[in-house]
Amino acid sequence: MHQSRKEQGMERTARRLIHADRREALIWSQLEGDIEAAEEWALTPMGTKHDQPSE
Repeated sequence: MHQSRKEQGMERTARRLIHADRREALIWSQLEGDIEAAEEWALTPMGTKHDQPSE
């Protein structure tokens, strides 16, 4: 049985939304990794930031 045009349009829209959500989740997961790496890089083993002058 064939789908109506309305049903086909709704299915295409749903697929587009799902793909957009997946892309957004992928981007956020990559950003979280970058943020964690930046935080680790910014701190020395002593726990002081690199951009602060040492005393």
